[in-house]
Amino acid sequence: MKLNRKVFIPILLVALIIIMGITQASNIKRMYLNIIKKPDENGMYTYNDNYFKSIYPLNDKSVLRFSNKLNTLYDTFLSDDMNVYYAIIPDKTYYDKDSMYKTLDYDKMIEMLNQNIDNIEYIDLKDSLNLNDYFKTDNHWKQDKIFDALNKLGETLGFTIDKSNFEENSYDSFVGMYKNYINDSKVKEELVYMFNKYIDNAFVDNYQNNDFHSIYDVEKLNSEIPYDIYLSGATPFVTVTNKLAKTDKELIIFRDSFSSSLTPLIISEYSKITLIDLRYMMSTVLNDFIEFDNQDVLFLYSSAVVNNSTMLK
Repeated sequence: MKLNRKVFIPILLVALIIIMGITQASNIKRMYLNIIKKPDENGMYTYNDNYFKSIYPLNDKSVLRFSNKLNTLYDTFLSDDMNVYYAIIPDKTYYDKDSMYKTLDYDKMIEMLNQNIDNIEYIDLKDSLNLNDYFKTDNHWKQDKIFDALNKLGETLGFTIDKSNFEENSYDSFVGMYKNYINDSKVKEELVYMFNKYIDNAFVDNYQNNDFHSIYDVEKLNSEIPYDIYLSGATPFVTVTNKLAKTDKELIIFRDSFSSSLTPLIISEYSKITLIDLRYMMSTVLNDFIEFDNQDVLFLYSSAVVNNSTMLK
């Protein structure tokens, strides 16, 4: 059957107009959502039962300040014969690809860091994590979900961690740091803390708590910050020693709270792990606490800290 050109061309034009209209409407809707969909006055928003705190926009000055901080620490305390690395943990908003809220430009942050940090090797973690690896009611990652990221670090640091070598304990009434923004009292989730013989035999020396020497402070589960079960929470200086370690290597982690849940999983690989939190101690006094001598060094920070680096002393 041969189509009449006089009929076909108008039909084609109408179809094109409809398609263009749909596309334009979609673009207008997206522009509208970008303007209207903003977090509340506290930076909070929810999507698919996840609670997020926006750290948008990217603070270029803070990123450069962070770069300079790492360079200064390297020049002051470290040396070329040490293995020194850095990795940046994406904020969980990075994995929110569907809600239409504006999120921090993590990729630009990493580009800036790589351009400005000298002598320190970068380890990319972003493809080793996803939204399900983070708590719904908190900004932190889940200890039992970070083995891909952990072994991404291990590819460079020289270890492989098998999840099957751990046993799990769980607490099913966890509500994280966003609890004050959650109206439904029924919202709870599971927190897992993992054990093996290395964790059981580790000795923790906490600068602020000389009376507690275990990896997990279970009483913290009933505190205002239950995530503090991991290494008793925020503190400036912690060492973890392990007489059962597979090697005599030592590791120094310049860190924030994310490392509290990661560190127990790598105790088997180091005779001593030193955790330094420069949010709570001055870098100028480090030589009073530690001798830098051929340890492996990892700067492991969340993108929220990089975007607000004035907190590093």
